[in-house]
Amino acid sequence: MEKPGLKPTCREVHRLVSEGMDRQLSLVERIRLRLHLSVCDACTRFSGQMSLLRQAMRRFPFDDEEKR
Repeated sequence: MEKPGLKPTCREVHRLVSEGMDRQLSLVERIRLRLHLSVCDACTRFSGQMSLLRQAMRRFPFDDEEKR
């Protein structure tokens, strides 16, 4: 487990971006995430790509027969 500090690592940011799509992040998690994204282009791109994938999956037509 990573030691929580003000500046998260890219690995932690990737985890927070993913978890933030499934649950509401705490205030501290959101602040740390925003601080990191403001200075890290790679993580900003990752966050954008994850959002794009999520939007695309929401629009994907699922057939109930295929889920079985």
